[in-house]
Amino acid sequence: MTGADPRSPWERLLGTWDLVSFVRLVDGDPIGDVLGPDPVGRLTYQADGRVTALLARRDRPWRSGETFLSAGDEARGAAAREFVAYSGRFEVVDDRVVHHVDISLYPEHPGTDLVRTVSWRDGLLELRTPSRDTRSGRSMCDRLTWRPESGACRPPSVTSATATRGPEGW
Repeated sequence: MTGADPRSPWERLLGTWDLVSFVRLVDGDPIGDVLGPDPVGRLTYQADGRVTALLARRDRPWRSGETFLSAGDEARGAAAREFVAYSGRFEVVDDRVVHHVDISLYPEHPGTDLVRTVSWRDGLLELRTPSRDTRSGRSMCDRLTWRPESGACRPPSVTSATATRGPEGW
């Protein structure tokens, strides 16, 4: 994690972030917006080592007057397919942040680690998923760009004991 900011990588992450874009890359080139051209999302890193991520397609189709619980399975499934939600603990390791997921919309995620490479560009936080091969042998990853939440207060500095990996005792 490079940049002119004097804070530790841990301290730079702390706070609440708004999703700017969620782009799929193949061989380094953008091929599309995973959650549409205007996604909505919130990512929160807390000083106690907790992370919460909520992401969605802003324009998810929905019938007016229908509630999620009263909708049929097909409508609920369609809404859930365009929503990401998880929480857990996090730690910073070199130029990566590791999300240790303990609860998620996706049943297969609790107990797993979601690793993201971190970079900073013009005050924006950029997280990249690890590359994976497509069926055709091409390299694919996702790039999520975040900006500090509008009007959000950035948290005060944390002690140097927690500045690299997070709070003790996890």
